[in-house]
Amino acid sequence: MTGPLAVVVPQRLSTGADPRIVAANRLFDLIVGLVEEAGLVPIVTDDPDYPLDDVGGVVLPGGGDVNPRRYGCTSSAAVYDVNDDQDHLDFTLTARARDARLPILGICRGAQVLNVAYGGDLHVDLPPGSVDHGGAVFSWHPVHLVPDTRVGAAHGMDQLVVASAHHQAVAVLGAGLIPTASAQDGLIEAFEAETGWIVAIQWHPEAPGVARHLQQAPFRAFADAVAQTSLGKVSAQGEDS
Repeated sequence: MTGPLAVVVPQRLSTGADPRIVAANRLFDLIVGLVEEAGLVPIVTDDPDYPLDDVGGVVLPGGGDVNPRRYGCTSSAAVYDVNDDQDHLDFTLTARARDARLPILGICRGAQVLNVAYGGDLHVDLPPGSVDHGGAVFSWHPVHLVPDTRVGAAHGMDQLVVASAHHQAVAVLGAGLIPTASAQDGLIEAFEAETGWIVAIQWHPEAPGVARHLQQAPFRAFADAVAQTSLGKVSAQGEDS
């Protein structure tokens, strides 16, 4: 038995010399490390049917682009690292975690997966604008956090400067989702679900150069949610026995 504080992290399936893939795989390892620092046991899996009965949540990491067909859009030359096996893994685990009412934390691509899973869509390629959201390298820009939201409570402030590296982002937010942070150009930078502990952030808290407490903040909030959910499961099992 894995224990209630174990959480699932879908494996990065893409390999190769493309610097964006290399960087995403490196950041994946940093995310797994932050999950461990938060007191959780990460279970990295490539199995979309991995049993969720004895795990407390799911972390959806960053990576390549979701296939635009999944949200009814046409691809473009800017779209990269589309991996249908990765999409199947991530979206299947997301759907199963939602059905099981487990906490989910989505980061960058993970946020985009969550939005599409809730019926939203994405900007296939962000046009140039007043905020540089990065790409192959990080840009740094401020985001405004909405008070009295999960992401606001996790960080204890209403604005912070984030490490950003994405050319896609939320266009239309999915049903049942609430925006909780935005960039100065109005782009949604974080959101949460109206029900359950589902939190998505577009930036990279795991990026080198981010202050340690800001790296840890969303993972600690997620760990608290996992602990509460697991406690509820134990209590329910005790009542049924």
